[in-house]
Amino acid sequence: MLTVVQDRGPRKPIPPPLQSAIVSLLRGEAPPGDFSSEMVAACLKRYECGGYLHKLWSRAKGAGTLPQVWAEALKSAHRKTLVDNLSILSHFRSVGAYLDEEKIEFIVLKGATYLGDLYDDELGSRPLTDIDLLIRPADAGRAARRLVEEGYKGMVGSHYPEERRCEMIHPGPSGCRFEFHWRLGLPRRMRIDQREIWRSTDRFTLEGSSVRRLRRDDALLYHVGHLADHYFGHSLKWIIDLREMLRRWPLEPGRLARRSAGWGVRTALYVSLRHLNKLFPEEVPAAFSNNFRIGAIRRRLLATVFSDEPAEMTGIEADSAGRFFVRPLLIDRFTDAFILTLRVALRPATTLVNKALQRDRPPWDVHSRD
Repeated sequence: MLTVVQDRGPRKPIPPPLQSAIVSLLRGEAPPGDFSSEMVAACLKRYECGGYLHKLWSRAKGAGTLPQVWAEALKSAHRKTLVDNLSILSHFRSVGAYLDEEKIEFIVLKGATYLGDLYDDELGSRPLTDIDLLIRPADAGRAARRLVEEGYKGMVGSHYPEERRCEMIHPGPSGCRFEFHWRLGLPRRMRIDQREIWRSTDRFTLEGSSVRRLRRDDALLYHVGHLADHYFGHSLKWIIDLREMLRRWPLEPGRLARRSAGWGVRTALYVSLRHLNKLFPEEVPAAFSNNFRIGAIRRRLLATVFSDEPAEMTGIEADSAGRFFVRPLLIDRFTDAFILTLRVALRPATTLVNKALQRDRPPWDVHSRD
């Protein structure tokens, strides 16, 4: 059965005073307590940083200075993050075993690789919405079919097969999601040598198993490219990830600058660092600020979409009309931006062609993918 992931409707904005309170917490400053528990809970749900803040304030022994409404909300968010992460990691053990039985190699991407590396295995500090796995294109059908056989429900996005990924959702009450990618980065948005990625991974231990992940510089570049794909949206967990990367990883700015240009994510890295500097002034090392500049015209155009609100970078959601203006500005090369814009304009016709040629069949319905 094919299920298409539908775009979500508009979200209720967080008032600027409440955003300022979150930013104060991130900077180690106690916020005002004149907010209702419902408002605080909605704020933490949107920005996905309650567990991180709870750990941050507990470690600094400053929890006693927090207003009660904040202390209780952070504790609750930390507890929920811990329980949810334990659940999804337990399912990872099963999914990893299924892939091993099918002799399918995979690379773990993003959040699941950060838990031990950036958050000291403190499972309540960083929420996992899902676990992202990179597999080879020829293995997509086999991997998806195996999980369907194990009871998982498959879903594809509204831009499938242009987006070379699918989600597999556990049938139980946890609803744990595993997102399978068979290409790292979308064409024209990122220029990544797919073969090199598979040749240059690191190993790490996740749930007792030795698995593969991207090298640290590649992980950072893919991370900011992912941020650009989401138009530097509301969740602050991704910018907190970037903060911890710069704090903990021995990154070489010159090499990263050259590699970001090759990958086509130089602009994405510039905006990400700008957002980081907005939330945490003077934390971006000078070597990074000096190496990741963009052209004056692009910089002025992007400045028109940057938000003045305390916690938001652009205020543009992935389903808002404003993304059509922003997307070309986030693509380094003009030719890539032009071709991608043309592809979007032709998408209705392309969808009809894919349907007629059955290219839109989900991976669990086909034997292999090119």
